[in-house]
Amino acid sequence: MTSMEARLGDATRTVPLPSPWNVNAYLAEVAAHRGRSISLQPVPAEILAENGCRGKGLWVARKFDDIIVYDAEATERNADHIILHEIGHMLLGHGRDDTEPAAPLSPKLAALLPSLAAQQVLGRNEFGAECEQEAEVFADMTMVYATLPRARGRGFRLFGRGR
Repeated sequence: MTSMEARLGDATRTVPLPSPWNVNAYLAEVAAHRGRSISLQPVPAEILAENGCRGKGLWVARKFDDIIVYDAEATERNADHIILHEIGHMLLGHGRDDTEPAAPLSPKLAALLPSLAAQQVLGRNEFGAECEQEAEVFADMTMVYATLPRARGRGFRLFGRGR
């Protein structure tokens, strides 16, 4: 088993997928697991691009909660994937040290997120290639397993192998 497989397996067993799939129910479970609320904020794609978010998503970690900012024009399935990508970063422990200063927001995004007081603004530029790949695989696999018929509360087996 590769290191990425082990990390993804640990992350996916941490919070079971709801059956039937519901992104809001999953967000509530992830938030409960982390002890921090998670809110969603759709914004125009061009504003995300100004913040270096080619993947159309951004994780804003505040002192006591998190905001997932995503492309307002994304289809429901694509929005779920973007949201899961950011959740992957959270569950895989990709956040920076709290002592590091937050990346600056573009003025347009800051205007959409009043009283932000962000500790961390985590977009594609803040993660290395390995973390981005892990979060993308997490989102891909979660999307696949979320649609499969299965027993309630069961996590997914990575790449079809039993654990």
